[in-house]
Amino acid sequence: MSNAGNRAHPHRTYAQEFKQQVIRETLEPGMSVSVVARRHDINANVIFGWRKQYREGKLVVPALGVAPSVPSTELLSVDVIDSALVLPAPELTVAPEAMSSVPMPKPVCEIEVEIGKRRVKIRGLSAERTEAFLQE
Repeated sequence: MSNAGNRAHPHRTYAQEFKQQVIRETLEPGMSVSVVARRHDINANVIFGWRKQYREGKLVVPALGVAPSVPSTELLSVDVIDSALVLPAPELTVAPEAMSSVPMPKPVCEIEVEIGKRRVKIRGLSAERTEAFLQE
């Protein structure tokens, strides 16, 4: 037994021109697939499928032609430093004499990046401190 009658939009078919228009809208600067999907009352996954067909050359959008074979990606430069980077010690909020009885907490945040034979580890006492380091 089918539940298609219970759904708001049973399996719909869309005209080729409509698909092309929707793809053009999603490729406008600052536009998101979810906004376009809501505007046209379509599930965003349907639009993602159309965009995939466009990228694969299976769906041609006349004003745009065939999708570029390589997605436009902005690359960031990375400098590899061999020596370990040491974070400055946090400011003490407890008197030094009280520190001897208080065990130091273990790091709660660790980020590790491994590329080939190189490995970078960033350890911090808190997520906030590690985040501050990453923003520098």
